[in-house]
Amino acid sequence: MWFKQVQLYQLTDKIAYSPEKIAENMLAMAFTPCLASFPMSVGWVSPIDDEDAPLVHAANGCIMLCMQVEEKILPATVIRQALMEKIKKIEKRDDKKVKQKEKLSLKDEVIMDLLPRAFSKLTRVYAYIDTQNARLVLGTLNPVKTDQFITLFKRSFTEGFRAYELKKLSSVMTTWVKNKTSPKIFSIEESCLLQDPNHKNRTVRVQNQDLFATGVQAFLKDGSEVKQMALAWHDRVNFVLADEFSLRNIQFQDTIVAAATEIEAETKQQQYDADFFIMTQTFSGLFDDLLALFVEKNAIKTELSEAEA
Repeated sequence: MWFKQVQLYQLTDKIAYSPEKIAENMLAMAFTPCLASFPMSVGWVSPIDDEDAPLVHAANGCIMLCMQVEEKILPATVIRQALMEKIKKIEKRDDKKVKQKEKLSLKDEVIMDLLPRAFSKLTRVYAYIDTQNARLVLGTLNPVKTDQFITLFKRSFTEGFRAYELKKLSSVMTTWVKNKTSPKIFSIEESCLLQDPNHKNRTVRVQNQDLFATGVQAFLKDGSEVKQMALAWHDRVNFVLADEFSLRNIQFQDTIVAAATEIEAETKQQQYDADFFIMTQTFSGLFDDLLALFVEKNAIKTELSEAEA
């Protein structure tokens, strides 16, 4: 349940989110098993893997959601083989070559024939709504899963969300390394990804090396920018910050994990509550500090004006 990677979105409607109301909206888009002739099914399931558990789990002002995706597995080689066999039979029967347009139609028929016999793959994507800070925290960086989640979320709720209006993170991180400094609340660790902005394929991955060393500084003088950087926050969380404002390779330090295990949980759900409480509480402080550094000042003024209105 502990998120290892996250994307952060700003909820655009300043309403009081209710777990009951959210669960009610999710019911219409609850997950149902994929029909035999369908390639995919997407819907909401309970974030707790217990029978009859509710679709949402609320604690500490945060509401956990879980999207489940069922995909039929049809390897390209299997489709191609079945298609070739079908084409051969038709050509032998009709004594003529099958045209390209017909092949495309036949391919669709082959896929429809194979779907009922295909294996299914189930994947889950977790996210939570931070009602106190009007944030949506998404626990995946996979572009396909992100699109699926956003589509499902928008179909389920009238409340919208948007990306934060941020400074150019690569410029800020590059300045930190060039000037050999960083905000006191963060410490720069020994790994980063450098990229030449004029040649996107020209990248350098630095591992286990002092980023203030001469070798790294030389790349920056040549015009490379820091696209990803390993950081530590208050010696509580280690993570890699990417320039599109995603957090990767999140590692909670022992003191954070110990705080969750010290809570005397007698059941699986109680332990889930403890983990969820500690994780969201920790993330809340981390996100506050990150946003204070990177949100554009004019975006803050706009939000204040909207709130006053």
